[in-house]
Amino acid sequence: MSRLEEARREAERRLEESRRGAEIRLSEVRAAVQSEIGLIPKRKYWLMAVAVGAAGFALALRRGRRRKTLKR
Repeated sequence: MSRLEEARREAERRLEESRRGAEIRLSEVRAAVQSEIGLIPKRKYWLMAVAVGAAGFALALRRGRRRKTLKR
């Protein structure tokens, strides 16, 4: 039972480290967005993520429509 408890604690520790790292990265992203774009309401980050995804999708479609040269 001791090894099982030890493994559980180790998993919880790794999860907490991962969570802390994600929170740090998120705060860095928020700071960068605020400095580049300006003030964004807290609950609107998902809208920004959708907009960026849509822009990336549009660019991907545009790249696929390159003109092909005709062979003579």
